[in-house]
This record gives sequence, C-alpha cells and structure tokens, in this order.
Amino acid sequence: MLCWQAVKKTLDGFYQADFSVNNYTLMQYYIYQHRAVDTGNIFYVGKGKDKRHADKNKRNRYWKFYVEKHNFTSEIIADNLDEELAFLAEIECIDVYKRRGIKLVNLSNGGEGCSGYSHSHSEEQKAKWSAMRKGVTSPRKGVKLSDETKEKLRIARQGKPLSEQHKKSISNSLIGNKHTAKLTDDEVRFVRANKGIMTHIELSKKFGIHKNTVHKIWRFERYKDVI
Repeated sequence: MLCWQAVKKTLDGFYQADFSVNNYTLMQYYIYQHRAVDTGNIFYVGKGKDKRHADKNKRNRYWKFYVEKHNFTSEIIADNLDEELAFLAEIECIDVYKRRGIKLVNLSNGGEGCSGYSHSHSEEQKAKWSAMRKGVTSPRKGVKLSDETKEKLRIARQGKPLSEQHKKSISNSLIGNKHTAKLTDDEVRFVRANKGIMTHIELSKKFGIHKNTVHKIWRFERYKDVI
C-alpha cells in the first residue's frame, strides 16, 4: 500500500475542506486496483461505481490475458468521490505506480471511460438526474488544478473526437467573441515585424485577438500564406 499512500498524499490537495453534499449521486465513484491472486502484484488501476471493480466485462485484451494466467482480486483504494475527482485520482495513481516501476496493463493513462456503465440511459432518466443536481453546489467548485494535473488531463484527452453537439456548442460560444477577430494581411505582418519589440499581450490587446493567437502567428501556424 506504500504506492497508494504516496498517491493519496498528492490527491489531498484536490479535496476541499468539506465534501458534504445533499445528493449522493455526486459522490458515488471510487478508485480500485487489481492484484494477481498468485503473486499479489498490482497490475491494473481503474475508476468505477457500483460493482465495476469486480466486473470482468469490457476489459482490454491484456487484462484478460493476465487474468487468465494469474486470476485477480479487487481492492477499492479510495471511495466517496465525485466523478471529476475520481478521474484525477485515477490519472495520478497510474502515474505514481508507473514511476515506481509497477507494470500495469492499462491501455491509457486514465481520465477516461464510462464509469462502469454497460448501457445507455434514457432521456427521461437523464432529465431526472439533471433535476436532482439543480441547486447542489459542486464539491469541486473553487478547487484550482495544478499545471501538472492540467497537463495530465490534456494528455489523457488527446485523440478523443468531439461530438457534433460539442462542436456546435464551441462554435456558438465563439459567436461575437472579440478573440475571433480576423486580421488583415498588413496587421499580420505588423504582428510578426514587432516580435521582440512588443509583447504578445500588447499585440493581442491592440488587435483584439487571443494572446495565444499571437504566438501562432509568430510560428506561422496562423495566416501561413501571409509573407
């Protein structure tokens, strides 16, 4: 359990002083690990709810090969978590275990999955859950993530395609946003000519664009055809 103690020490920074909420459905997730029956070695870490920790369904082929040879026992190592914190805990746990030399059969670095659901939910059920959550303050509200944790989440989400609804929501949120301003060719040339003379923040304010856009213009990732 020494590795998990190291993980828990890191995760303590994610918790608020008081996680008590009125809605149990927010705090029903947990982190679990699987051990080989014959050796006791940890070989898998996951996030789940209900009886997911003991379930053999929907496991990757490496997990199945390993279990066929060694069998497994499951341990819940952290519970009463909301889903976001459970994802963070899973990422951190996998990262610490790997750095300690523990060989896992996980195909990813965590922070993904379907929380143990084996079927989709009806719109009626989703509406009921939505109504239950109204007025309940998220236990994660006000908790700031470290840059290291943000980077781990970013990596975990790489390669995941966005749904059409998600793309539409992003598009709608950008309508009327001053950061979506188009630059003329002369303005682009001005931005590039003043690299090292003006800061990216000064240039972003001058032209009403996002500061990251300035860097992309400097690197010719934006407005590539403007010379």
